[in-house]
Amino acid sequence: MKKEKLRQIIRDQQELFKRKNDLIDRDIPLKRFMQGNEIIIITGIRRCGKSSLLKIISNKIKENSIYINFDDIRMVDFDTDNFLDIEDIASEIFGSKAKVIYFLDEMQNIKLWEKWVNNLYSKDIKVFVTGSNSSLLSSEISTYLTGRNKVVDLYPFSFKEFLILRGVKTEYQTTSEKQYLISLFQEYFKKGGFPLILKNNDLELSKQYFEDILYKDIISRYDIRKTKEYKDLVLYLFSNVGSTYSYSTLKQVSGIKSLSMIKNYIDYLKNVFLGFTINKFDYSIKKQKVSSSKFYAGDNSFLKTVAFNFSENAGHRLENLVFINLLRKGKELYYHHEKTECDFVIKQGLKIIEVIQVSLNLSNPKTKNREIEGLMEAMNKYKLKKGLILTLEEEDEINLKSKKIIVKPVWKWMLN
Repeated sequence: MKKEKLRQIIRDQQELFKRKNDLIDRDIPLKRFMQGNEIIIITGIRRCGKSSLLKIISNKIKENSIYINFDDIRMVDFDTDNFLDIEDIASEIFGSKAKVIYFLDEMQNIKLWEKWVNNLYSKDIKVFVTGSNSSLLSSEISTYLTGRNKVVDLYPFSFKEFLILRGVKTEYQTTSEKQYLISLFQEYFKKGGFPLILKNNDLELSKQYFEDILYKDIISRYDIRKTKEYKDLVLYLFSNVGSTYSYSTLKQVSGIKSLSMIKNYIDYLKNVFLGFTINKFDYSIKKQKVSSSKFYAGDNSFLKTVAFNFSENAGHRLENLVFINLLRKGKELYYHHEKTECDFVIKQGLKIIEVIQVSLNLSNPKTKNREIEGLMEAMNKYKLKKGLILTLEEEDEINLKSKKIIVKPVWKWMLN
């Protein structure tokens, strides 16, 4: 790319970056990422607000900043020689002695970006990098930047962030205020957390996001030829969130015969944060790897616009919402299954520290008994005195022998 063209692109992008937007502060402790000279890598699914987070950070700092969006179609012929051009252009704009912070958006497709960013770090330049592919955190790159980087995992809006968008306080005092919060949660439960979908009240954008990511970031990038079979596989996974799957079933529903290919195809979904998997917990790592996995979607909106369900299936949607919130909190997640099943077990260090069941409601005695039995089995297995059942609206406390089970609405749990 010619330097003159790059200069014009960068100047155009600065103008867009500095435009005032209605930015929503994210529920992230930004101060610890803004201090120090470490490279900050922000990863997450496309459209979750990474570029807006860069703007928020830029507005909080006093130093000069330069923003470059590598997803700009005009950057298609960018090559490694242009890295030095960027530094020259920054000097032209701010002066050769000025301190400049670099905000680099969607860098995943630029070759050798980590070496250039490491060079900036060696010059005592603060850098923020975003990307929509977990390749930014690959073992090779992580090794190259060891001790020099911090990672921010960004997800679509939490319920608390959604309330900030709506200008609603998270506390309530009256019954009417509580009911209003519950009604807003029902909206969030259905629409998910993509900022623009919530701002524009346009759930159909979710399907567009999904198709764009699927075709541009997976099918095109990984040169997938069997697109029908791949879409059948993806549709099945998104239509069965929270359920264990076996590779024999995935072979049957997709028509893909190769086990390694199916594993790769699921990894592609995880690489771009469209979906996630968790394993059954076992103290043996070998047994964990051969056990059946569970699949969850990267945002609840996909379960309305992409997944195919014979029924409303609100229970699995609620479980998916809880899963995303646990990820957002940085939890290491598994599920438990022996005689009965427990939806989530949370590991910290070498121990299981919390067990959680998710149920739409406990009005049916059989459902209530099943959820309690699964939770109790996990509590006994991991020697825990307390367990949690998350529901849509119910709240209770159940004492059984020396064990305590807290029943709490998901909306209230998400605001803690």
